[in-house]
Amino acid sequence: MHKLPRFVNETTFVLWLATAPWLYAQKEQSLCEVTVRGVRPERFMVGQKVQEIDSVQLSRFRYSTLADFLQFQSSAAFKSYGAGQATSIAFRGTSANHTAVLWNGININFPSLGQTDFSTIPLAGFDQMSVQYGSAASCVGTDAVGGSIQLRSVPDFKQKGIQTLMAFRIESSQNYTGQAGVRFHQTLGKHWNLSGKTLLYGSIFNNDFGTAPRSTRKSERYSFEPARTAQKGVVQDLYWQHQKGNLISLNLWLTDNTLTLQPKQVPLREITRTQAYRVLGSYQLGKTLIRTGFLRDIIDYGKGENLNPSHTEIDRFILRTEHDFSWIQSCDQGTNLKIGAELVHYNARVDGYGDEVKRENRADFYALLRHQFNGRLSASLNLRQALVTRFNPPFTPSLGAEYTLLTRLRTKLIFNGNTSLSYRVPTLNERYWVNLGNPDLRPERGFNKELGLTWKQRLSETHQFQLSATAFHNLIDDWTYWNPERNYRVENIQQVLTKGLEMAASIKILRHKTQWEANLNYGLTNASQQKIYGAYTQDFIGKQLIYVPRHTFGGTLTATRGKASLTVQQQFNSERYSTFDHSGRPFAPYYLLNAVLNYQWQKGRFRSDVSLQGNNLTHTVYPNLKKNAMPLRTVSINVILYFQSKQLPNES
Repeated sequence: MHKLPRFVNETTFVLWLATAPWLYAQKEQSLCEVTVRGVRPERFMVGQKVQEIDSVQLSRFRYSTLADFLQFQSSAAFKSYGAGQATSIAFRGTSANHTAVLWNGININFPSLGQTDFSTIPLAGFDQMSVQYGSAASCVGTDAVGGSIQLRSVPDFKQKGIQTLMAFRIESSQNYTGQAGVRFHQTLGKHWNLSGKTLLYGSIFNNDFGTAPRSTRKSERYSFEPARTAQKGVVQDLYWQHQKGNLISLNLWLTDNTLTLQPKQVPLREITRTQAYRVLGSYQLGKTLIRTGFLRDIIDYGKGENLNPSHTEIDRFILRTEHDFSWIQSCDQGTNLKIGAELVHYNARVDGYGDEVKRENRADFYALLRHQFNGRLSASLNLRQALVTRFNPPFTPSLGAEYTLLTRLRTKLIFNGNTSLSYRVPTLNERYWVNLGNPDLRPERGFNKELGLTWKQRLSETHQFQLSATAFHNLIDDWTYWNPERNYRVENIQQVLTKGLEMAASIKILRHKTQWEANLNYGLTNASQQKIYGAYTQDFIGKQLIYVPRHTFGGTLTATRGKASLTVQQQFNSERYSTFDHSGRPFAPYYLLNAVLNYQWQKGRFRSDVSLQGNNLTHTVYPNLKKNAMPLRTVSINVILYFQSKQLPNES
């Protein structure tokens, strides 16, 4: 039975006290701008917090991984096992399994683990990104209990000729990254245009920070775990557009990541190799989309001298179709409706599941409705029903609204609210692992509520300010747990309540030919267990979940003058507990400071971006989940070279 939300005194106090923090760079669009083709799912997330990541930042940090980049852009908590090792994200006190990661609309979480390792995803692998907070299962499907990450590839039919790119990064910790690619546009006859991108990338992370233990300011000592990571990948995007607007696309993304722990100590050595093959083909006929896909996820794990590692190989065959309907009275009044269905077939060959190949079929049927009553009020109603072999996922609706309370020449005040149900289908490991898996698990179910207020102020033609706050309350039932009382067999035995406040502030100022831009974000999160499921769990009730900081703060400050820019990044996390009953010493709070000095130079068709970057400038010693030290201060040189060819003769 779901309880009504109760906002605690601490949340109310911080909401009253705070004078800064919260921003999302969400571009406002009229109905006339979004109905040319299909409407993106984010458009139907009315009343929810959706953060559009600046494309300039994505380009500038293209040599970074999603883990390194996003921790300074978001109030979400990151959980890392060490330099170059697995890193996951958790929204609003939920777990990594409660975050859906979508690439061109397809969930790319590993089916065996139910999550994505953000240290294996380079920013160069996609063109656009948005971050959605809170439950969005009605729009994107399973896993989106705490939030979702949307990664998109987009064509550029306005580009002239061929753009060639080469990029490399050299870091003082003996980490190296290289990229090479082309982006092109070509007219094919009288009726077709071709736009595409080809990219090759590779990285070697030696993570050389020495072997001596380091001490925190509280005299806690942590050692570095020797680790070496090798990454490589290929991205291929092709788009054929007909003059009538129909679009054919092919997206290919191949990744290969090898992590070696203790590379020089054979008895202690651990090697984990993860590979992903992602292929999507789409046909957009007017407002009808037909998409097929093939995804293969592979994990090989070996320890010591083991030359026969355990093997996981899971294939997914995907077919999706959807159609957009639009009834537009004006640019400020109208209705959008998206109706769709998706079928997915799984083949899982996993050593831990026994000799039998596990096969599973899943289907999703959804209807997403958005109505804009006028220029001030809009609402959405989204419905989804999932079907899974030998499983019964719940019906998942959501309802949201956004209302502009105040509109003046330079001032706008916007209120938003959303309530939604969510679900997570247990991972294949949780259901099929020999002896420990439980095929009778129930889907996890979440009930999310959130309210927000946004104040936008145009101080002058060159000065803009935005301040926003969002309060949330998410009750999650049947949270799965590897129960130590049952020899770590998986069971539905937890109920978790997460509640809190997120704030952000942004300001843009142009003064004396210098553009200043500041983005700040703050998060207050209370995440605790609500029910007793065993005698020894009495001490868990009401206590903050492990590895969830109660307070997070981050932000960026950028100053741009001419072709030069300076970006400063900062992040703070409060203490984190590593035991459910808080009996052990918590991880101490820590603060990180990065800075990037960038200069652009252009001559003719040649352009270069050169930057000097310093990470962890305060030389902070702080631990990861394995209680080993995280990276200390590093300095890197980053170079991106572009060459633009002349316009081809048959381009228009």
